[in-house]
Amino acid sequence: MKKATHQATKEHNTTLVLKTIYHDDQISRADIARTTSLTRTTVSEIVTELIGTGLVKETGIAPSTIGKPAIYVDFDAHARQLICVDLSGDEFQGALVNLKGDVLLRHALPVGERKGEAALQLAHRLIEGLWAQTSAPILGIGIGTPGPVDTEKGIIRQAVNLGWANLDLRENLAGRYNVPIHIANDSHVAALAECAYGGHGRTPSLVLIKVGEGIGSGIVLNGNLHTGDGFSAGEVGHLCVVRGGAPCTCGNLGCLETVASTPSVLAFLRETALHTPETPLGRALASREATLDLLRAFNDGGDPQARALVRNLGAHLGVVAASLAGVLNVHKIVLSGMPSLFGEPLLEAMRAEIRARILPEQAMETQVCFSSIGSDIVIQGACALVLRKELNLP
Repeated sequence: MKKATHQATKEHNTTLVLKTIYHDDQISRADIARTTSLTRTTVSEIVTELIGTGLVKETGIAPSTIGKPAIYVDFDAHARQLICVDLSGDEFQGALVNLKGDVLLRHALPVGERKGEAALQLAHRLIEGLWAQTSAPILGIGIGTPGPVDTEKGIIRQAVNLGWANLDLRENLAGRYNVPIHIANDSHVAALAECAYGGHGRTPSLVLIKVGEGIGSGIVLNGNLHTGDGFSAGEVGHLCVVRGGAPCTCGNLGCLETVASTPSVLAFLRETALHTPETPLGRALASREATLDLLRAFNDGGDPQARALVRNLGAHLGVVAASLAGVLNVHKIVLSGMPSLFGEPLLEAMRAEIRARILPEQAMETQVCFSSIGSDIVIQGACALVLRKELNLP
């Protein structure tokens, strides 16, 4: 028991020191001791071990004062590489990433009509191509995929568009790659990316709503990813927001995806062309394809119909955001994907819905904003997933 306790203490102290170095560009052993409240001897021993692993390096001598000058140490972001994969779009995307989440190179393969075994083999091709280009030891492989994922076993419960059900992807990959493999839902890892790289400081809790062909969310509570009892937490795309609304692919009516996903927004645009051909937006749609860029241009220009479509989109997202804020009492809700095209008018529609649906004090505390990460959010989330599991970073 004493040995186990000693080992646990050592692991805790090592993580504390490594995190301190990770978050500071250059720091001396003495400053690490002051920051962590560990003894200088303990810090010196741990730093020596971390230098031995290659994760930490000495970078120079501090400006001399009285006595022996301090030697700076820093985290070596290039000591390991990660293979990070996004299986959530119409392309399978992958990247080699360093320990700070910087993309070193990327690769993408179109999915087309591939499903089942063909889609699985495409994922293998993507990972093999990245593996062949590694230039440092691999810390692990991180994967963001659609559908509920048993993150403990690495099993994809169901990814309808890919034709996967109970696919043991970790076991499938483990036979080829002798490195740790971590797999989670794409929206879940996107939330981890937002915590790690989204510029929110060390925010302990947030919800990220990811909107595209489908809609999902990731929930981080007190620094931990919340996946739910059945690994399906955050399936907000299939919450009913319009009673008796349009049929959804899940079999229910009026789900959020029927009114706020990319296909539904484009469908509303096409309806505008049919029903109001005499308006500026209607005339534009008579000769041009209905695209998000077209809607953005008219929204930015203050067109009343475009603004109404954007307000409706924001209101529907606001219904779900209000529920999340009210139930979880999370103060930061971040939007990723398509909604970011429409700026402040969409956010204000969301805020109005939040103010109308939850306690005034909760509504005042709830911040709604767009993600700053962009299209790499799942890639960087896969990186954050591996870093958390293997190094307890960032």
